[in-house]
Amino acid sequence: MKKMTLAIVLVTALLCVLAACSSSSSESEGTQATDSSKKVTLKIIHWQQENINNYIKEFNTKFEAKYPDVKVEYTTVPADATYDQLMQTRMNAGSNGDVDIIPLKSSFVGAPQEWSSGAAGPMWKQWIDAGLISDLSDQSFIKNYNEADVQNAMTYNDKVYGVNMGKVAFTGLFYNKELFAKYNLEIPTTWDELQHVIKVFKDNGVEALGLAGKDVWPIGLAVQGLQASIHEDQLAYIKGLWTGETKLTDPVQLEVLQKSQDLMNNAMPGFMGIDYGTLPSLFATGKVAMIADGTWDATTIQTANPDLKFGYFPIPGSNDAAKNKNLAGKYDMTWMVVDNSPNKDYAMKWLDMLSEKENYTEFVNAAGFLPTQPDVEMTSEFIQGIQPYLEDFKLSWDQLFINRQNVGQYISEASVHAEMLKPAGPIATPEELAGKSQADWDAAAPK
Repeated sequence: MKKMTLAIVLVTALLCVLAACSSSSSESEGTQATDSSKKVTLKIIHWQQENINNYIKEFNTKFEAKYPDVKVEYTTVPADATYDQLMQTRMNAGSNGDVDIIPLKSSFVGAPQEWSSGAAGPMWKQWIDAGLISDLSDQSFIKNYNEADVQNAMTYNDKVYGVNMGKVAFTGLFYNKELFAKYNLEIPTTWDELQHVIKVFKDNGVEALGLAGKDVWPIGLAVQGLQASIHEDQLAYIKGLWTGETKLTDPVQLEVLQKSQDLMNNAMPGFMGIDYGTLPSLFATGKVAMIADGTWDATTIQTANPDLKFGYFPIPGSNDAAKNKNLAGKYDMTWMVVDNSPNKDYAMKWLDMLSEKENYTEFVNAAGFLPTQPDVEMTSEFIQGIQPYLEDFKLSWDQLFINRQNVGQYISEASVHAEMLKPAGPIATPEELAGKSQADWDAAAPK
């Protein structure tokens, strides 16, 4: 009897242990899916751009619904040096899990070439060389993208390190079609024709041209439009700066600076106080006939005024119309996965889901990008309207330029600082600015 009692006790105890284990396992699984305190936090940073930010927020909600054990932390800051600093700060945090996915503002451009000995390597190159960025070459979603675009925008040293979301042009002007029609104006195809358009608007009391001078960098969009049409071959000219065959004081570059100054002299009063976020609304409400901006802001303008009839044309810097017929720009927004991310699996799932045809199509239409995936249906009439200017799409100056290390202020970053000219800055003439720029370039030459 005692043996039977002992056996019953042992069996009962064993059953209790098994039940407890089962309960614990079930409770653990349920907690992972429902307890917000134990959710994985997928951290993504981005620059502030309303139309794209709004889409990503909506997409994150869809992603969280598909993966309920994940919470996406989406942090945005201004698109200027603030974002560059945030990228560096988060990457410097190493394995602390401060970021899982980082987008570049362009693609893998600017790496030193054989003719640019001693050039400063871009930050993305330093990160990849240090093993901080994940190799995406074997990820199945890479096959969703055009092979040529993968090669041109997502590849470094024969490996894929990023997912590029599309191309944008920014060497043109948005224009108000109704104002053009009111004053019987045609789209200008030469520099002289552009000057005529500006004069007609000014003679009739209409602000002709808007620039976002407060943030400084948007002035460079107009300058790059001039460079793309005035230079015969931008890359050859840039290479010549390194070899000594060209100089920043050459007539072609003086022409770029002079016409940049002309545009600023004809811009709406107080343009240096207009911030980039305000410029599209000024255009959308008819306060200015043309603005220098990138094609990505078409959706912002449409949202601000759905009834506005507007278009976009290349800035005609030359009096040879054939040199002005195409837009230049860049591959925009390249997502990278931090290699030591504690949530790398979910980062890959996030990119995989964003790369699905339906989601990608929604993204490029919201962003106003030209797709890097094949057979994407573009619903934007605006994009359809600028297609003729994209037949020979080329990279802009800032995507081609490779700078020297430790250069001075007159040649820093993208190298051409027309905003230093009056009325935006303190320098009176293009010749003076060009001389200072060349002096900075020479001073930084490899010893």
